[in-house]
Amino acid sequence: MSDSLVTLLGQALLLALLLALPFLVAALVAGVVTGLLGALTQVQDAAVGLVVRIAAMAAVGVAFGPFMANKLTSFGHEVMAIVGRVAGGP
Repeated sequence: MSDSLVTLLGQALLLALLLALPFLVAALVAGVVTGLLGALTQVQDAAVGLVVRIAAMAAVGVAFGPFMANKLTSFGHEVMAIVGRVAGGP
């Protein structure tokens, strides 16, 4: 594998982490908050936590959607440029 492909793989893994991190943090915060509220109020319904986590994920998707789309688009352009160079294109 050439150096550009190894670099591309590293960038892809970093981008995957960058795009997944807001969703993971939102799920963590929503889970902790609903767990604490459930413990305080003694409401142990699993659907409450699920609904809150889904709402948190949707909010993160709306808030960070343009940023994620921009990052993915720029990465796609970079991939196509590297593939063109590796394949011997212009």
